[in-house]
Amino acid sequence: MLQKVVIVGAGPTGLLLAHYLLRRGKYRVELYERRSDPRLVDVSQDRTFPISLQERGRKALRKIAGLEEAIISASVFCNGSKIYRQRGKALEISRTIPLLTIDRNRLVMILLQHLTQTYNSDQLTVKFSCQCVEVDRSAKTVTLKPEQGEAFSLTYDRLVAADGARSPIRDYLVQDAGLQCDQNYVPDAYKSVFLTRLNPALGLELEPDKIHGWNRDNKTRMLMVPQPGDQLNGVIIFEQEQNPLSSLRTKEEVLTFFQENFPLFGQLMSPEEAEAFWHRLVGRVLTVQCDRFHEGDSILLIGDAAHAVSPSIGQGCNASLEDVLIFERLLEQYEDDWALVLPTFSEQRVPDAHALRELSDYSFPRAKRLVAEYFLRLKIRRFLHRCFPQWVKPFVFDLLLDHDLPYSQVLRLHQGWINKVKRSLPQSS
Repeated sequence: MLQKVVIVGAGPTGLLLAHYLLRRGKYRVELYERRSDPRLVDVSQDRTFPISLQERGRKALRKIAGLEEAIISASVFCNGSKIYRQRGKALEISRTIPLLTIDRNRLVMILLQHLTQTYNSDQLTVKFSCQCVEVDRSAKTVTLKPEQGEAFSLTYDRLVAADGARSPIRDYLVQDAGLQCDQNYVPDAYKSVFLTRLNPALGLELEPDKIHGWNRDNKTRMLMVPQPGDQLNGVIIFEQEQNPLSSLRTKEEVLTFFQENFPLFGQLMSPEEAEAFWHRLVGRVLTVQCDRFHEGDSILLIGDAAHAVSPSIGQGCNASLEDVLIFERLLEQYEDDWALVLPTFSEQRVPDAHALRELSDYSFPRAKRLVAEYFLRLKIRRFLHRCFPQWVKPFVFDLLLDHDLPYSQVLRLHQGWINKVKRSLPQSS
């Protein structure tokens, strides 16, 4: 008899886990997602962002036949970054191994389409616009509230919280099951920005295979990532307590702000995008650190629900997809005995998740004197690694992006640098 697995959250992590479980032939999967069905509505641009996929995440996608290829066809490979400054020449940082960049909503769409085309309704149920409102561990039931209509309850054999950083299931486990969880907002806030990389009237064209950044100062910066169709998707990032956008009242003021503070990007912004930008909500990033990723033999926390981190080093989605790969390996090892799989998953994954939080918070410095040192260390390590690959590991950022070494090992190798960045921050003194 098939086990019934209810997955709450149909983002990249929940969808990939459904793929892995269904191909084992031992499960029936029901997926519930609070957002609207992306196949039926125009998903608003203000709820999406670019993702960079590296080997760590791509190896999990590769296990499903045809999936990585479909994602690559909707992505852009970036072979480096270009950091612009108010004065002086732009700083170029090359990459030996290109990054695969894709819009988050596009990634979800491909995973969803591949899933629903592979499995029929006897094996898989997917429902959108359903918010989880209650969990009963003893009865093994979960209650969901549709956007329209009455709440309904259903039973499960296994329950998976893949419902993101603000997971209701995790909050329930904190309140009723003694789960220890530390949640904090990062100091920065952000707004999404959508540009084209071309302005023919001004003869302006940004490289289609570079991630483009601009640091106005240590408190305000922009990051724009190429997407198919000559588009750039990205964010403007600023300190929550000192929002430089709060005084803007019209699209003309928005255009003036970008043209004065980020002139290159300002020349690529259309009046329509300025208007849309003004209406977008400011976003905050919530980080999550839990003492375990399971409860008993039937509830699993995975992805951002278990370990949401700052996006500063682009590892959130990669780590979440890697979760799925590691979980499936344990299912294979313990012959789908969740009573053994779940605690082992926590034992293996929690140390790496905690290390990832440290790396995400402190790999890249804010102090100006350390920024110069960061790029110097990066350059020296690259040279030494090319000359002595057996003895010299790459610097922290290259090690994270170009390799799939466990996060806890990366942290051990670069603990000295992480501690130095920590000491440079006012809140750590």
